[in-house]
Amino acid sequence: MSVSINHCPICGFKADESYTSVLELRCSYDICDCCGCEYGHDDDLKFYADWVKDGCVWFEAKAQPQGWTLDDQVRNQIRPWPPK
Repeated sequence: MSVSINHCPICGFKADESYTSVLELRCSYDICDCCGCEYGHDDDLKFYADWVKDGCVWFEAKAQPQGWTLDDQVRNQIRPWPPK
């Protein structure tokens, strides 16, 4: 089965790349412009909880789209994470 993962599993922000599997995503060690999660290192729910607790501050503020809302973005999160 082919899977396309194109959103950060932690915060739901659209990723620059599409990944064909959870393993490919986690082995990429790419960093989300929004929450700063480094896939394969920070990609856990504690990281997400800390990001929310700290006010959902953008890691790369220049990447924040106009009209961005967290409510719209979190609909793209992968839950449960990590998948079983």
